[in-house]
Amino acid sequence: MFLTKFEGVTFQNQAVYISGQAFVNCTFTGCTLILREAVYHMDKCTFERCNWHIDRVLMWGNAESIREIKTLVIMIEQALEQHIASTGGEGGGTLTPPQSTAPA
Repeated sequence: MFLTKFEGVTFQNQAVYISGQAFVNCTFTGCTLILREAVYHMDKCTFERCNWHIDRVLMWGNAESIREIKTLVIMIEQALEQHIASTGGEGGGTLTPPQSTAPA
């Protein structure tokens, strides 16, 4: 599968479909990033104040789909941590672990 490649592009205040695309060294500011079932590639991109819309089926027993989601979550966490570090905590965004909803 061939991906449409964007390199060094700045996306600002727009909806961006990630699926079927390759993004290298791109900047996303105030965007809604939409990820569906298709293949995508992101490398050395930065994110600021972006929302993610993820429409993905995680098949039972398919370790690869779980790894893909974990990789995406790690990338989002790193972007938030970089934003917090660069602003000294100003401008919103704190990274806290989710609360467990399981009964004690």
